[in-house]
Amino acid sequence: MTAARVLALALGHVRNATWQLLNDPSGDLVLGLACLDIEDLLNPDDIDPAIAPLGRDAARSLAEARTLLGQIPDQVSPAGWAALLALTVRIGA
Repeated sequence: MTAARVLALALGHVRNATWQLLNDPSGDLVLGLACLDIEDLLNPDDIDPAIAPLGRDAARSLAEARTLLGQIPDQVSPAGWAALLALTVRIGA
């Protein structure tokens, strides 16, 4: 799989986490918006997110994104890694 495809799939998982956080009745709107910021940080070239399988919850979706991004660490900005880690900690993943 090419680096662009891996990034697109990781972005798809971040998009899933965003959707899950924004649509959870007990969810936190701020966390959902933080996911949108992370997607922006991870995607400076404006790649379209791939359709990714929906995880059980936002934490699992972000874990999938982290796993994929680990395959292409040189493609991820330090700010992107930091924001992804911070959000993961905030949602308890």
